[in-house]
Amino acid sequence: MKEKGSIQSDSDMQGATAALIRSAKKARELAARTRTEFVVIRDGVLVREIPELDQISETAVQDTGSSSAS
Repeated sequence: MKEKGSIQSDSDMQGATAALIRSAKKARELAARTRTEFVVIRDGVLVREIPELDQISETAVQDTGSSSAS
């Protein structure tokens, strides 16, 4: 039986973190291209920003684990 709380033992969850990072980066790129807001939570504060294309690779890594696109 699988151990509760063990993400590594669930084959569906093994690639989830990488998929979320890719998804957040694509959402940030779309927001930059369309000049629309991208919403993230930084230090517990909701932040609305319009990202610049040249900043995407830098901020995508910084926000990992606390990003949310809308």
